[in-house]
Amino acid sequence: MKPVQRRIIHAQKREKGQSLGLLLKIVLPLILLLGVFLYIKLNTKYWNGSDKLGFAYIKTDGSVGVTELDPKLNEMTTITIPGETQVDVARNYGTLRIKNVWQLSQNEKLGGVLLPETITQNFFFPITLWSSSDLSDIYKFIFSPGQTNIPFGDRLSIGIFALKVGDLNKTNVDLAKSQFLHKEKLSDGLMGYTIMQQEITQRLSVYFSDNQIADQNFKVYISDATGQVGVAQLVGQIIEVLGGKIVSIDRKQDVGDFDCQVLGTNSNINRKIANLFSCSIVNDKTNFDLEVRLGSRFAKRF
Repeated sequence: MKPVQRRIIHAQKREKGQSLGLLLKIVLPLILLLGVFLYIKLNTKYWNGSDKLGFAYIKTDGSVGVTELDPKLNEMTTITIPGETQVDVARNYGTLRIKNVWQLSQNEKLGGVLLPETITQNFFFPITLWSSSDLSDIYKFIFSPGQTNIPFGDRLSIGIFALKVGDLNKTNVDLAKSQFLHKEKLSDGLMGYTIMQQEITQRLSVYFSDNQIADQNFKVYISDATGQVGVAQLVGQIIEVLGGKIVSIDRKQDVGDFDCQVLGTNSNINRKIANLFSCSIVNDKTNFDLEVRLGSRFAKRF
């Protein structure tokens, strides 16, 4: 082979090597970063950086924690409910101390869903998310949370937010040391706590109001075809904590053989309410900002 040909071949090899090096140094890292970004984006369902977000978790001592994050005010509030608090368990599972609700949910193969549902119905804290770990160990909460219905992207955003919140913007409320619970002998004959619901609603609901609903003074109409007394009123109280204004609860003569439906003028708020009560969204017209239709199937599971 002539020297000129060898030089040409060597030059071609150098160019290929440089191209491969450029690929390894720049293109592949960019592809990797894009892949990570897409994974996080696809696994972020609830956090949008502006709306409040709350979740419930069980502690090792049996007490229950509720953490509410407010990105708008850059605040984090944690409420601790003593495990010996008597509650009416969601989905008509009877009366228990709240420390036993998590295990009941596990036994019924429901994950941890009974915990936020029970908290919402007893304390009027409108939450749907749950986890077996909290933000005391942020790395564990993000990467090894145990059982949870909070997707990875949301856990990452929550963890980053919690790291940025200063101590002055963190509020801790221990209900065992407050006037929100009353210590007395419970139905099982042992001492525990009962809930002073009026105090809870008036004093703690401010942490859980939805910025969008409260700011727009949403007028809410509830159509009650459950056939049961008190269910629609309870739903109304929870919506009022979010900032909605209940203008009417219309109890129907005929019981409706359906679950629940949500319709209204704001698709984002429709989605929030539907997610909170596990309702379907319908496209019917309504004369109100928000309309919630409750049927007998809803009453059986609520």
